[in-house]
Amino acid sequence: MKKLAALFFLTALAVPAFAADFPTSTIRFSHNQPVGSPEDMGAQKFKELVEKGSGGAITVEIFPHGQMGSMREQTEMVQMGTLEMSLQPSAVLTPFVEELKLIDFPFLWPSNEALYRVMDGPVGQELFDCALDKGFHVAGLWSGGFKQFTTKKVKIEHPSDFKGLKMRVMPSPLLIAQYKSWGANPVPIEYAELYNALQQDIVDGEENPIQSIALNKFYEVQGHLILSNHGFFPYILVTNRAWFDGLDDTTRKLVVDAERQARDYERALQKETENGYLDMIRQKSNIEISSLSEEGRKEFAEASRAVHSEFASTPKQKELLEKIYAALEEK
Repeated sequence: MKKLAALFFLTALAVPAFAADFPTSTIRFSHNQPVGSPEDMGAQKFKELVEKGSGGAITVEIFPHGQMGSMREQTEMVQMGTLEMSLQPSAVLTPFVEELKLIDFPFLWPSNEALYRVMDGPVGQELFDCALDKGFHVAGLWSGGFKQFTTKKVKIEHPSDFKGLKMRVMPSPLLIAQYKSWGANPVPIEYAELYNALQQDIVDGEENPIQSIALNKFYEVQGHLILSNHGFFPYILVTNRAWFDGLDDTTRKLVVDAERQARDYERALQKETENGYLDMIRQKSNIEISSLSEEGRKEFAEASRAVHSEFASTPKQKELLEKIYAALEEK
């Protein structure tokens, strides 16, 4: 952690600060995570870089933990231009920019590194450009970590192991179809009610990133944690397009460079934090922790292709999905 912080502190200091080069302005940046979370620390890094890089001419105000309203309300504020930027889960942005749902497809991404390589490259840019006509500029993809399976009694190794299991899902057609394709019975349940639902056997299992499993203590009422990495939980930093396009070249470059460095910082911090939470789960519970085998992952990937085909529902989405497949095959 200290090495990571030192690296980005030095990077921030390396940015020249000439206030005269920048108009005095304020950037408001909202997100939904608590203060001190990797997402918030990434936002604070962006603030540090922009304010130092502009010699104090630009002020960045951070609004964490949903202070600016619901996730949808924050997104609408960015779209309308009453908020400059917001970090939101892709599922929140999908009703505005449908193509972004491709990032959520199950068993699409083999690793963090592969995902970042594709999404930070030309294919990712083409996907993000779909947001332009909706009034957004996508600055970049930040990390919420990969989702993992937890179950009470059944260890998941193959899709057939889900047969008959009641799995909690968010009220998402994609997630409902995902679990149905594996033979499970998906049950939409509010996040705040999930612990009790697991404890009372209303559902047999759930999916979440390690951080959520740890902080909500789902490990207390589950018997198995399967490190499946079956779906990525992406956060996407969006800005108002008109605001971004209206920046002068010097300010735009500062914002773009600061976001890129803050994004890398958040990703590294997310991975480091996740490892710490996994160690905590091992120490505080008797839950069995296992990983999917290569054979199991292959079976799940094959079973999930039908869901990919179903939900890539327009010619443009199908084209983008094929480009993602091709980019993942490149070395």
